[in-house]
Amino acid sequence: MSELDVKYGTQLKVAALDATTSENAPKQSPLGFQSHGLVIHDAEGKVVFSQADHAVNKDEVTAFVAKNLKPS
Repeated sequence: MSELDVKYGTQLKVAALDATTSENAPKQSPLGFQSHGLVIHDAEGKVVFSQADHAVNKDEVTAFVAKNLKPS
């Protein structure tokens, strides 16, 4: 997903987090993740999009971002 970070510049921050750390592991359950997933938060930190585990679909993520942001 790093190409989205490049395309949308300062509007989008992409980060990979280790889901097994004591800080991040508790955040998975409320999102319905078994072991990993993808989450998009808005500027206020509210979850606006998520996909769990192997259901993550790059095309759907790209479409959501394109619908909600303008390229830099």
